[in-house]
Amino acid sequence: MKGSNAKQNKSINLRLVLAQIVTQGPISRVEIARNTQLTKQTITNMVEELLSVQLVEETGIKKSEGAGKPSKMLVLNKRAAYTLAVRIVDSELEVGLFYLNGELLNRLHTRLDTNDTPLDKVKYLIDTLLTVANLTVSQVLGCGLSVQLSHLKGVEIFAHNRQLQQQLADTLAVPVALETTASACASFQMLFGEARLLDSFVYVHLGNQVESAVVYDRRILLGQNGLTGALGDLFVTPETDDDTAELGRLNDFASLNALKQHLGRPGCSTEELHHQLQEHPVIDRWLEQAAEPMRIAIHSIESLLNTQTIILGGDINDWLLDKLTSELRPFIPSIAQFGERQVVRLVKTPDVANIALKGVATLPLHSALSAKNMQTLYFPALCPPSELQELVY
Repeated sequence: MKGSNAKQNKSINLRLVLAQIVTQGPISRVEIARNTQLTKQTITNMVEELLSVQLVEETGIKKSEGAGKPSKMLVLNKRAAYTLAVRIVDSELEVGLFYLNGELLNRLHTRLDTNDTPLDKVKYLIDTLLTVANLTVSQVLGCGLSVQLSHLKGVEIFAHNRQLQQQLADTLAVPVALETTASACASFQMLFGEARLLDSFVYVHLGNQVESAVVYDRRILLGQNGLTGALGDLFVTPETDDDTAELGRLNDFASLNALKQHLGRPGCSTEELHHQLQEHPVIDRWLEQAAEPMRIAIHSIESLLNTQTIILGGDINDWLLDKLTSELRPFIPSIAQFGERQVVRLVKTPDVANIALKGVATLPLHSALSAKNMQTLYFPALCPPSELQELVY
């Protein structure tokens, strides 16, 4: 993306310069100017503003290729502020406290009972994390939120999550960014992960349901009403359900809910599931069942979008992700295999056990990098923004 040297586009330029530093740093002012086509003076002004709130910092010197002066390098200051992550998956609640670069400080996990008020539990756990870290909410840039409830569908989950987002922002007195887990993980991959240099990709997340996020021109496609990425609803087999007579969906074969059914533990938590995974005899049967539907889903994504790659992650561990990806090969032939490729067709996300919460924690920073991303944010009604929030948001 190119910047504009017009004065009225200051906010666009600031976000563009910040995005360069976050994704390309360490980077020099000269390199930012070359990448964005902004003038030297515009770059200087934007960097000075970012330095004034300590959001970026100078580190090291890069020697000039010619006779020019050496360049000071710019990087994101991960301690300029902190981010919070809140993830609710059915009866599970997980919260985390992170540095700005997606590095975890601490996390807490609990179960939600039927009579629990999620908002109260979230507030208690976040207060605990901040107290242990000797931090206050004024040092928090924002909070990421992702909610997946299997008993709610479509517009129901959208309305529920938006209401919770607003309540959480007002309760915590910080901006809250709401996204699906897959979109949150895609945000992390763009800023700090496998997709820092990619323009287009699809992130697939194997959770209780199978989600996806489509990234084109480094923007997540939000879909109508913010609803998108329901990859698990894709029909992948002509077989029908005996009770509903519906065709077989990807969720019926490759989701963690399907795996839990195989294990005879439909209500178990993700943490409990991980304890049962390795070398369990049922795993091979689930893999055999899940592999072909996943191959069909991958072929469908490639045929429709032909992005630079597909990144695969989920609420699983590295061992199971390795087993699954080995079962997916050879891939079904598609248009993705033609022409030169700079990236392989399928990429496993590293540190898969932590990717979901890392992704959710990245949402406040990701939201600040473009006006389009700002649509995911809700600001607390009565709390004035901090100096840093005022600048980036």
